[in-house]
Amino acid sequence: MQTEDDIKRAFLPYLKEFYRYRYEYRPESVYAELDNVSAGGLVADGMLSFRKDDGNPFVCTYEASSIDKAEEVKFSLNVVYFTWDCLAFGAVVAAVAYGATFALRLPWLVGLQWAGNLGFVLGTGLIGFFTWYFTMRGWRKYRYIYAIEQFKRYFADEQWIAVADDVFPAPTDPYLLELKSQCVYNGFGLVQISHKGGVRVLATPSRLGIYGKDRRMVQWVTQRDWYRAVSGNMSVLARYRTSMPDEIGQAWNKLVRPVRYLFWEPVKKALWSAFTRPLGNADTAFDRYMTGQSVQKWVFTLALMAIVPLGYRVLTVRADDVRDVVERPEENPEDQYGYLYEGPRDPRGIPKQYPEAAGVTPDPEPIKVPEITPPAGGKQEEVPTINLSGNEDEPEPAVGADPCGEYRGKTGWFLEDNSFVGKNLADERVAALQRMGIPGSVLPKNCIGEGAGYIVRVGELYAKESVAARQAAAFAKTMQQAGLYQGDLTVRRLE
Repeated sequence: MQTEDDIKRAFLPYLKEFYRYRYEYRPESVYAELDNVSAGGLVADGMLSFRKDDGNPFVCTYEASSIDKAEEVKFSLNVVYFTWDCLAFGAVVAAVAYGATFALRLPWLVGLQWAGNLGFVLGTGLIGFFTWYFTMRGWRKYRYIYAIEQFKRYFADEQWIAVADDVFPAPTDPYLLELKSQCVYNGFGLVQISHKGGVRVLATPSRLGIYGKDRRMVQWVTQRDWYRAVSGNMSVLARYRTSMPDEIGQAWNKLVRPVRYLFWEPVKKALWSAFTRPLGNADTAFDRYMTGQSVQKWVFTLALMAIVPLGYRVLTVRADDVRDVVERPEENPEDQYGYLYEGPRDPRGIPKQYPEAAGVTPDPEPIKVPEITPPAGGKQEEVPTINLSGNEDEPEPAVGADPCGEYRGKTGWFLEDNSFVGKNLADERVAALQRMGIPGSVLPKNCIGEGAGYIVRVGELYAKESVAARQAAAFAKTMQQAGLYQGDLTVRRLE
């Protein structure tokens, strides 16, 4: 079985020969070293550098993997990336659902109170989260390969991945096909090393020059640079020597170190294992480059920022404002039970206030009744009258009773609840109000110079308009509680 060191040494001579005919480099400028570490902690199993014939430097790095480290080149689920995508999609679903409900069903949201609104947001968010979780888990964008992700962290002129031929059992192995696909997509080279040292090229690095432009150059700390720096100036050695913490830092480390070692690290490892085990990802050292994307984090944050003001508006809206946005029925409101009649429900239905025959178009102008004047100096003739109120059974007022007597000569403000053509409907409305303890009376319209009809008056006669307005608000609230509310009371002036 080949080891990683065997692969490193077998691949280095091939690289020298490969670049000798590719760039015609200067032989005296060739430098090769194994096990390179950068200042940021990146690792390259091998590095080859030289100067091309035009004098420009060229750096090539490669990653070697044997069967005992096959996890470096086999894909697994990028748990962090996948989780942030699930969270971002769930937040967007919650924001869209909450915004649509706010626009279409605001009274319903107000009735849910704060707990219901929170449950609505969390519920829709979880629906979006698990929808993405179960449908997008097999997407190729979440296939994470440690060697590929490490190469993406820095830029080199060319980068290779060298694997032993026993890492993948067959040329059609899904892990090998995915590794080759990602190498071609990112412009990396891929070779297989046989146990005899033979090199089989599967993909060569791209020479288009478009890869790596958005990645930084890395400064490798090689042995040659180390010895040169130390021999040239001993003060350089102090840069790599860690400074001792002060007394406060030492005391803090003594306090934090046992907590981190005995509590935090075991708990974090247990939680991470419990979360990643259902996703099929092993807890290994090769997941260090599983990082969340900034786009998903911004989408998640903006979705929450869109939900917060809507939730604040829902929790602070008043009941009167909600009543204004309730959709009114488009049919005739007189067809609804209780609009004009508050008594027991008649199975035959309630006649409309203004009955019209089916298929008959009403006259565009009202019928004018000619005024009849008695002959001068003669006795007034008895002329038959026609009842235009639509109610033949309406009782006649008592002879000598003056219905306008109590209003004649008075001024002030009164509250109008509704108006009717027939007196019986007005009396029924007054009786319904009085049964609930609300004072009401019937006021003929001719008493205030408005012609035929009757007004249902609530309360007393008030001297000031402000007092009448306050009483109107109080009576309206009482009517709402009693189920008799048919609209705001109108404050009118009696002159």
